[in-house]
Amino acid sequence: MKNNCRNFFLFSISIGIIILLLSGCSVNQTLQRTGSRPADLVIVNAKIFTSNARQPYADSIAVKGGRITYVGSFEGAGDFVGPDTHIMDGKERLITPGFVDNHCHVLWIGGMSYLQPPDLFECVTMNDILAKVRERARKNPGLPVIGGIGWRMNQLPEGPRKEILDSVVSDRPVMLMSYSGQAGWLNSRAIKLMRERNPAAFERLAPVRDKKTGEYTGECRRYHVVNILDYLSWEELGAKVQEGIMKATTDILDEALSYGVTTMHDVQIYPEFIPLILKFRDRGGLDKVRVRGAFFVGRERLENPVRLKKDLSQWKAIGQNENGPHLRLGQSLKFYIDGTLDNRTSFLLSPYSDDPTRYGTPDWSQEEFNRVIEIADKLKLQCLTHNTGDAGARRVINAYERAMKVNGMRDARHTLEHCEMPVPEDWPRMARYGMIASMQPQHFYGDEMCEKALGFERLQGWMPWKSLESAGVRVSFGTDWAAGPINPAYGLILAALRVNFRGDRNWGTDEAVDIETGIRHWTADSAYNLFMENEIGTLEVGKYADLVIFNKDLREMSTPWFILTHKIELGALDDFVDVTMLAGQPVYVKKGVLLDFPRKKDDREHTYQ
Repeated sequence: MKNNCRNFFLFSISIGIIILLLSGCSVNQTLQRTGSRPADLVIVNAKIFTSNARQPYADSIAVKGGRITYVGSFEGAGDFVGPDTHIMDGKERLITPGFVDNHCHVLWIGGMSYLQPPDLFECVTMNDILAKVRERARKNPGLPVIGGIGWRMNQLPEGPRKEILDSVVSDRPVMLMSYSGQAGWLNSRAIKLMRERNPAAFERLAPVRDKKTGEYTGECRRYHVVNILDYLSWEELGAKVQEGIMKATTDILDEALSYGVTTMHDVQIYPEFIPLILKFRDRGGLDKVRVRGAFFVGRERLENPVRLKKDLSQWKAIGQNENGPHLRLGQSLKFYIDGTLDNRTSFLLSPYSDDPTRYGTPDWSQEEFNRVIEIADKLKLQCLTHNTGDAGARRVINAYERAMKVNGMRDARHTLEHCEMPVPEDWPRMARYGMIASMQPQHFYGDEMCEKALGFERLQGWMPWKSLESAGVRVSFGTDWAAGPINPAYGLILAALRVNFRGDRNWGTDEAVDIETGIRHWTADSAYNLFMENEIGTLEVGKYADLVIFNKDLREMSTPWFILTHKIELGALDDFVDVTMLAGQPVYVKKGVLLDFPRKKDDREHTYQ
């Protein structure tokens, strides 16, 4: 993963042309500037994959006023070339729509990475983790909390014990999130703070007690619902932390753009965080991207159904008052029905292979979940529910189906987030009621905990991308950053190869999807997931010119030569994007690529060194 602090961006309100440092541009000599419908920018001689089933391929595209005015052949492009049109020779590079990440955490976790940086992903052993924590505490004496994201259960022989963290930092709370985002590891100071400030919120994290002593061990099995604002106020965190949060958010958004991701769906927004999001937007922090946010609904909110309806109505109102082309709120809700396989909290129909007494524990009973989904659906809000186990998926499908029967059929597009183990018997219902399988191939790589939990046979049907689509279920793709790299290239190759943590291709290879299908899931289908299919997701006339220019043809990633010459590991697939555009404007340009902007007085060419 690239360093978030890289600054490769130059944003201009001017409409520009990207020259890819290749000699000559013969197309200027063959295109006459006499077109009747002149565009601002015309790109020719490219390999354009549109994600539009009606016109999958093209070699030329025209842009005017930030929107696409032409997609087709070189012969037809001339009509869009006028005296002031900028012409770009694509030099047979692959161009795709801007990628749409259906599930990530760029605003909340992205911002909070200032306090909880995702640097523990790099660690191999427990000692590596402890060294990171110790060094972070030493370098940041003023931080009220020491955090981190990315530790794994298999790195901790004794499990996540508070005493281990106490040995490296004892003067401040230490709060570490696992790589999946589901489990937490706390030191004694963190446990003390959380119990004193908000004991109810602390208990919602499912803290584990020692069976002999009854004391809290430091492990939490529902850490995905942690909200630091439940325990520390903005005033206590201070202005410096708020500025750090906004800077960290900028860094991850910039990193996403460097991989061709132009639209992101943050699926877990806490109400206390919204004022800072709006402040960040008003300062221009979202000018280069499109972000949609889903309001998180925890189980405790059903305790007062009247208050819940009021809260959800207020959430809708925020969207009506604040939404624009770069930020959309108030349209969707996030729920959890279960956890993850690594800490055995996925809710299963059959017991775990390594523990026949455990089935996982759901966050909601069927009756409770039915009630909350009925309320949300009646308010015409889209419901997004985290589910990883087959029993969890069934409980979600049951609730969605019931709500549609009670409230009436509509284009709700309720989603099953992750949707790792839906059983074939439930697929027809998903298709019948328009449910979306919002999936994240980044998770497929897995680890030995996954194989131990399910056993080899069940893994053959894990993440059934191809079967779901064949059954008529809409499948969309995303990254689940920070639980996976925000670079879609990793997900594309994992979806095409279904390679596991050992490098083996023996987990349900029949469910693999080709690269073009993967790109479509990451663009057109994810745009549909976000109710944005009329604006983005495909390269066709009338839509925003959100597009990516690659220096490698991603469609070759599953070929034997590519597999032999590229490793599937962090950093190995990072440099495939030359240019990312949002509404026809360059929002990311790779180092060394030259930009030639329309001439104004005193304008000069700009180059990234």
